Amino acid sequence: MIEGQQLSAGQFAQLMRIDRHVLNRFDELGLFQPASRDKNGRRAYDLNQVNQWLSLQATVKLENDLNKTKATLHTNGNDHIAMLKYQQQLVEKQLNQLSMAHQQISQEITNQETARQAMPEAATVVDRSPVSLLTTTFPEDIQVTGNQIQAQIKHVLSVMDMAPVNLVVGRIHSQHAIESGQSKLVTALYTPLAPSSKVKADTTQLGGRAVLAYHHLDTPLIDGFNHLREYAAQHHLILGTNYYEEPVVGNWQTDDPAKQVVRLLVAVKE
Repeated sequence: MIEGQQLSAGQFAQLMRIDRHVLNRFDELGLFQPASRDKNGRRAYDLNQVNQWLSLQATVKLENDLNKTKATLHTNGNDHIAMLKYQQQLVEKQLNQLSMAHQQISQEITNQETARQAMPEAATVVDRSPVSLLTTTFPEDIQVTGNQIQAQIKHVLSVMDMAPVNLVVGRIHSQHAIESGQSKLVTALYTPLAPSSKVKADTTQLGGRAVLAYHHLDTPLIDGFNHLREYAAQHHLILGTNYYEEPVVGNWQTDDPAKQVVRLLVAVKE
């Protein structure tokens, strides 16, 4: 860059295609200061500050936290290589997050397409891999309230580095509740984690054989669970003690209850 030639704050802002007030704010925060000030406090910037500004903006966009950016600048000072390496780390982190988001979107598409194509209540046996879960458990069977669902959502978002593309809140029903026809009672709420997630799980849904069905919510939920039990009885299968209900197509995606779908699952005891 050409050194020695100075621009007013307005000229520098115009050159960088930003609002002059942005320069004011960054100056006040101590993030980007002018090359000089006159006796009236008017700021002037050198052309050789262009790359300094561009580097700062790259860090700000990657961090999205001005206080953190200020601390980073304080740590690295004028070490441009250190800043570049730090930016590289931030980019790699975002690439990992984007990769995870891509996996989540792909899985969500698969879930949606499978649910829409599956025959309602057609139970089948599947062989599943273990699934890590974040859970909110209750000491006894209860009818869940909005406050408890909020608590589960807060729990999930508090431990994840990046909010999921679609936050699933499933319900775990006890064998006793299902056998007594009380499908509104649950023992826990759960959110499945992506296979690549590094978040520490609260518990794991064990892998192995399970009976699965897709239930449309224009009929009572207990009917769907009863289909699982009838299928198990017909095929001489002994079911586990936890019955899982996981929304696949929710009411925010369609107003038609006949198109709102939950996936019902219960493990087979081997």
